[in-house]
Amino acid sequence: MNICFLSSLNPFDIKNWSGTLFYITSSLGKQSSIQWVGNQIINSSSIFHSKNVFHPESYAQMYGKIISERINRYDYDIIIVRDYFFGAYLKVKVPIIYIGDSTFQLFKKNIYLPSVKFEEIANDVEKRMIDNSDGIIFSSKWAKESAICDYSCNKDKIHVVEFGANIPRPQDWRCNIDTSICNLVFIGRNWAKKGGSKVLVACRKLKSEGFPCTLTIIGSVPPEMPEEDEGLTIIPFLDKSKPKDLERLCDILYHSHFLILPTEFDAFGIVFCEASAYGVPSVATNVGGVSQPVREGKNGFLLPPTATGEDYAEKIKAVFSDKESYLKLRASSRKEYETRLNWDVWSEEVNKILEKTVVNYKKKEVL
Repeated sequence: MNICFLSSLNPFDIKNWSGTLFYITSSLGKQSSIQWVGNQIINSSSIFHSKNVFHPESYAQMYGKIISERINRYDYDIIIVRDYFFGAYLKVKVPIIYIGDSTFQLFKKNIYLPSVKFEEIANDVEKRMIDNSDGIIFSSKWAKESAICDYSCNKDKIHVVEFGANIPRPQDWRCNIDTSICNLVFIGRNWAKKGGSKVLVACRKLKSEGFPCTLTIIGSVPPEMPEEDEGLTIIPFLDKSKPKDLERLCDILYHSHFLILPTEFDAFGIVFCEASAYGVPSVATNVGGVSQPVREGKNGFLLPPTATGEDYAEKIKAVFSDKESYLKLRASSRKEYETRLNWDVWSEEVNKILEKTVVNYKKKEVL
């Protein structure tokens, strides 16, 4: 199958979108040829905004015309759109698939909106993108419900397929891990929005109660560095595209007992897939699309947004204190990874969707 992949970011660069675009195209590329379109078009319009903020949504109509003319000159079987402003006005002779983890209506609460006018434009572009799609693949039911409720999308054309872990498949994960001490790990670039302060409170609470634990913080540095604390490790940044950094991350997950992430918002959370790959259960906030990768009691637990650091401490202590149940939780966490939170499962499901979409599109052409 010949696929045209529309994205403003290079999908073959593992550094973009936390590696998700790379894994999407790598997975699909095993059975199809993929041509990336988007970078030159974005660059040609952004150069006029060297001193002003650039909003590609304002160019959606122009993008649609330019890309449509290009696509119609080539023999593609299907178009995959990652950026809604590329696909909203497409007029092509092949089916269009929209892939994402959120909708503008859901995501707007977590971004800076420069004006009411921009919000109207972006919302309209999202609506047009959804209407113009022959099929939509979201990573969560949360996003699917938004498309249905906020954009009146026909539910039958929406598919929910979870993303996978953006790390190599672990072969040496441990179920029967040593439980004499509880190793916690926090992974997040935005300390405040990922609930970092709650993590520190939870760790201190556990230690004050004589509960042996360590904490590794990856991707952030607390604004106020904690006092010297035995068992606390702070790693400001790890680049998974670098073999040594990837190896270090995997080693930390290999030795961890819980991923703790009291996030204020996540559209999905690839990190939960990566934790599950090592049999590490997650304790996170039931917000956004987090309930898709984290299934209560199977590979973690979800707490309400109002939960405090003390609440996280109590949950971890209660779960970890029952050693037999905890080890079973590790086994089921790994099973969640093997059955749904990896890219092999994703590509198998998505390839079926793509093939069916192409067949149905051709049938409509005949009619």
